[in-house]
Amino acid sequence: MIDVLYVEDNPDDVDIFKRVVGKIEQPPSYKVLNTGIEAVDYVLRRGTYQNKETSTPKMLLLDLNLPGNNGFEVLQQIRSHNQGRTLPIVVYSTSDNPKDMREAFDLGANAYLIKPGGYREVSEMLQRAIDFWVAQRGQH
Repeated sequence: MIDVLYVEDNPDDVDIFKRVVGKIEQPPSYKVLNTGIEAVDYVLRRGTYQNKETSTPKMLLLDLNLPGNNGFEVLQQIRSHNQGRTLPIVVYSTSDNPKDMREAFDLGANAYLIKPGGYREVSEMLQRAIDFWVAQRGQH
């Protein structure tokens, strides 16, 4: 079982995520995917993941700007299937455009986090999100 499925195509953001997770006292398990198509296939167990053993993550951390299916399309596709209806999806984007936030929530996002500029702020935000969506769910 994985705790966090992080869908991000920017290697710098992935590197920061890995460093933040590495500093957490009880780090969550995670898997990083680089495209929206991979994310949908993983969660819905289709395509390359059709016959593979996958587990539903406790949280999907989703960038909006992805190659192939963007984050909005990923949200729409995952939420339209029973397997993805209850999965906590946290959008993690550089966009602070209210239209993007509204669309993400309309498509079923549970939370919308705007990527901060500094490492310290990113670290604090990611740790709080992981604590809320992963650690809290692990206690029940």
